[in-house]
Amino acid sequence: MKLNLLPTYVSREKQLRSAIVISALIALLSVGAAVGMIITSQNELQAKKEQARAVEPRAQQVVAISKQPAVILTNAQGIIRNINLADAMNAHNAKFPDLYDEVRAYIPSFYRIWNINAQPSGADSVVVTMTGALRSYQQYADLMLALMRIDGAVSVSRSGYQIVDPYVPQLTPEDQAGKPIRPGEQPIPDDPLERLQYFIARGQSTGFMNVGNYGTADPTLVRGAMPDYSTVTVSVILQGPRRNLQPPDPISTLSTPLAGGAPAPGGGAPPGGGGPPRVPGAGRGNMIGDDLER
Repeated sequence: MKLNLLPTYVSREKQLRSAIVISALIALLSVGAAVGMIITSQNELQAKKEQARAVEPRAQQVVAISKQPAVILTNAQGIIRNINLADAMNAHNAKFPDLYDEVRAYIPSFYRIWNINAQPSGADSVVVTMTGALRSYQQYADLMLALMRIDGAVSVSRSGYQIVDPYVPQLTPEDQAGKPIRPGEQPIPDDPLERLQYFIARGQSTGFMNVGNYGTADPTLVRGAMPDYSTVTVSVILQGPRRNLQPPDPISTLSTPLAGGAPAPGGGAPPGGGGPPRVPGAGRGNMIGDDLER
């Protein structure tokens, strides 16, 4: 059996010396590692700086090239503006013919038109006016229903119909049978002699009546309403996003500088508006010809 008769402070003193030595070694190692990391970082930083200085001319060249499109667009603003205006005007050329073709599909066959025109009345509305001939009052009423079927139609107005159908007048002492007459005529007498004088005085048209430019050889003359037909004018108001017939405004477009470089392709409208403003006195289309006759 071995007994340790040394005091406890003797062993603790040895442990303290060992701890001091170990701490000193750890501190020296930490300082050495820190110095090594600083030297390594400085060396890497210097290498990166030299690498950056080496590629700096190329970077400046890339920046200069990246700025060239903005310079080119700035110098080409006038050309871009003209191209956009030309594109918008070319696209506008088809709006009136397309509208006429759409409206013609809803014109009934009994309504023979010889004139149709469209007039913009706002950014999303247009007034289509047609002039043609029809015969009966029933056709006059059916025409309204047919034109209201047009996409975007909000109202239809009409004028010009003349009632020429015979009707039975009220009985008079001279006419007890109630013979049909046309508007504006006097009742037909029952007495045979008076009736004969009545028809002689009224007269009757026979043969070619030279009405509505029919029978003429001039192809430039518009064939109007035939006998017993009426010349009727109809106006249809159409609304909707597809009803913008306002043309581009070249004065405003060409005089307004482009902001922020080139505008979006396909636009001919000046900045600050939802659509190109209307040129005073412009925007009225007209189509006259025998090809519209039914």
